[in-house]
Amino acid sequence: MSCICKIKEGMGSFTETEEKLANYILDNRQEIIMLSAQELADRVKTSAAAVVRFSKKVGYKGFTALKVEMAKESYDEAEDFNTIIKENDSIETLIKKSEAINTKAVTQTYKLINKDILQKAIDSLNNCKNIYIFGVGASGLVAQDFQYKLSRIKRIAIYQQDSHIQLASAAHIGPGDIAIGISYSGETREINVALRKAKELGAKTIGITKFNNNSLAKIADFPLYIPSEEKEIRIGAITSRMTALLITDLLYLGIAKNDVDKTEEYILKTREIIKAFK
Repeated sequence: MSCICKIKEGMGSFTETEEKLANYILDNRQEIIMLSAQELADRVKTSAAAVVRFSKKVGYKGFTALKVEMAKESYDEAEDFNTIIKENDSIETLIKKSEAINTKAVTQTYKLINKDILQKAIDSLNNCKNIYIFGVGASGLVAQDFQYKLSRIKRIAIYQQDSHIQLASAAHIGPGDIAIGISYSGETREINVALRKAKELGAKTIGITKFNNNSLAKIADFPLYIPSEEKEIRIGAITSRMTALLITDLLYLGIAKNDVDKTEEYILKTREIIKAFK
């Protein structure tokens, strides 16, 4: 998972001191790798202990580990777009902006992936009894897509469109089951209630949410992150829907490759029955 990306995505959850540290690090990346924790602290007018705490908050054992990861990264980044659309944009501009924003979102999503957590989530899905999926609104569309893909390879997942029925289904989850909650904000009440209930009943939980210290990320045994969006482009669930689909596709592929021969057999069977209606 990219160090720079983690710092950028964590901005919404940082304290004032942590935000100052984050901004200084992002603005002085090449200098940072040459500084000690105390030297960075002096520049930001804080303590070395605060620098270490910040490093741990973004996922590293200490400031040295953070610097090592930062030194590995390339600093050639695409130009950011502050807004997705303007009234006088031509169709050509609109296409270019859409391409740039979506390309950036895809790249950031893959950078945010923690391979160990993803592997544990896939292993749990391959060994579980039942799969329960929770999502409302645009996240519900992602849940439906995942349910459909799983059905094609004979892995039946339980998803209900009505949020109240979703909560009712959560009451029947048990040990050996998996509950997957999808929520960009991580604060969708129905999803968090369902996943808390699943944990209470002994099930493992997967959360697909933005990279932030939100409630869903805290609840989930296996949090899988998608990028945060700028407020200006939150005119609809555009990149959040796409990036959540990238995560569920990875989960699907991880399940499918567990037994490639069986997967191929099941897909051929579903294709044959659908062909009968064409």
